[in-house]
Amino acid sequence: MRDVPARRHEPQPAMTLRDSEPTGADAGTHDDEAAPAHTGAPTVEAPRDERSRGGRGKAFALVLVAVLAGAGWYEKDALLGFMGYGQTDSAGDPGKGDAGKTGDGKSDGGNPDVVTLDEAGQKRAGLAEGKAQTRRIVLPVRAPGTVAFDERRVTHLKPRTQGRILSLAVQPGDRVHAGQVLATLDAAGILDARNGLASANAALGEAQASEQAAALQLKRGQEQLSFGGVAKAEVERRQVDLAKAQAAVKSAQANADMYRAQYERLAPAEGAAPGTSAIVTPLAGVVTSVGITVGEVVDTARDAFTVADPSRMLVLANLYGPDIAWVKTGDEADVDAPVPGHPHFAGQVGAINAALDPATNTAPARIEIANPADILRANMFVSVTISADLGRTGVTLPATAVQETEQGPIAFVRTGPNTFERRALKLGVRRSDWVEVEDGVADGETVATKGSFALKAILLRSLLGSTD
Repeated sequence: MRDVPARRHEPQPAMTLRDSEPTGADAGTHDDEAAPAHTGAPTVEAPRDERSRGGRGKAFALVLVAVLAGAGWYEKDALLGFMGYGQTDSAGDPGKGDAGKTGDGKSDGGNPDVVTLDEAGQKRAGLAEGKAQTRRIVLPVRAPGTVAFDERRVTHLKPRTQGRILSLAVQPGDRVHAGQVLATLDAAGILDARNGLASANAALGEAQASEQAAALQLKRGQEQLSFGGVAKAEVERRQVDLAKAQAAVKSAQANADMYRAQYERLAPAEGAAPGTSAIVTPLAGVVTSVGITVGEVVDTARDAFTVADPSRMLVLANLYGPDIAWVKTGDEADVDAPVPGHPHFAGQVGAINAALDPATNTAPARIEIANPADILRANMFVSVTISADLGRTGVTLPATAVQETEQGPIAFVRTGPNTFERRALKLGVRRSDWVEVEDGVADGETVATKGSFALKAILLRSLLGSTD
């Protein structure tokens, strides 16, 4: 029979307070007494004490924060005043709310539309002033435009007779002067005109000789009639012959003049070869197009050259909708062209087209402008601002004096050295530099301009404070 080894008995650890926790008031006493009795045994009481002390500290901190927050809310005005944002009651009356406070940047309790701001506050806000004044109401109308040649300064040159082009003297872009020869052509029509003139001159000479003979025959007949040498009927016949001869002279003279004018129109330029004709420009300008080539046979219906005078140009501004009714002939116009370093071009509206462009549904306004340096080119796109005179006067304010609110535009009118009154405005024409005021401000009143946003902020802060 095998021997069973004897079980080894380990000494049991001493029981701690976790095995039997005291309750009630005895817990504290047992903790104090048990600690020295079990110094040699493991224990877990020390971490529990630390957690208890940490929980009590957090609760105390939360209570302290709540108290401070309540005190801060109750004394918010004093705290804001200490930091420079709050309002202080100059009258010392604790019964007044935010709307009844006055002083540096306050709303007057007697009139909620009045804001008080002392001189120091006005300097800090950079406050500036302006005057309401009556002026002519001129509306700036902005429109896109295109530069074009003035058709009154453009000529389309055609050959004066049929012929073959012998030479070209210019090309597109060349500047020409009035009377300059642009091309020459071999024209058979010149010879025909010269031969016709010679024939007409001969016919004229014959008619004039017949007139002289008829006049002489009439004179002799009248002399012979005095002594009965001829009958009276013969004298009368001679008178008729003279009248016919005089009519023939007039007809021959007219025919000769016609051929002479034709030949002079087709005659070659001075020093040119006989039988040639020249194409001459009647005005100075720039050649914009050439429609013929050397050796080509052309007729009088062919456009040979186009010459335009660019010293004065047209700008066609495309007017939309109501702008057509506002713009009038004679209104000043400012043209901004894409020319680096060049100021705007000034001009006037010369006319407004009575028909709309079917492609753009706009009415082009014709603006004539000077172009002495040939900076503007045809078909260039420009921006046009027309000062449309609306034909009336009105009270205006500087544009910086108007502040926008949910209730509409307002302005602050100075009513005293440190007081400003809010005025609701009814606006008319608005421009970048001034606005028309139909109601709200009278002519001559002083308004806050630059820095008026600070007055608006003070007013809104008072309104927000009254709802606390």
